[in-house]
Amino acid sequence: MTTGAEQGEIAEVGSPVLVPADPVDGVAPWRWMTTVIAVATLFLGVFNAHAIAAWFDELPPSPYTEPLRAPIAAWAATTARLGLDAPRAAVRARWEQAQAMRFGSEQPGEDGSAR
Repeated sequence: MTTGAEQGEIAEVGSPVLVPADPVDGVAPWRWMTTVIAVATLFLGVFNAHAIAAWFDELPPSPYTEPLRAPIAAWAATTARLGLDAPRAAVRARWEQAQAMRFGSEQPGEDGSAR
């Protein structure tokens, strides 16, 4: 709703309905965001340590990465030994089964189109 349109002025007028304040505005948004990022990082660090180790192995050797190589490999081995990587391993196995599926006389490496 605007007022003063006859003089060329446009001014916003508040809503005639009482609308409660947004509940997100009452919460500390930085604290909430920091908590979400910390929980996601912890979750991925525990349940996806294999991917972190694989990524780290691809980094070029440097004075910064070499001291971390052994602890990261140990962490990945620990999570695997505790079975925390079982969901990731199950999804990976299903994906590899789907990739290995063949249709008709198709051979691995062929595109599968009829010739």
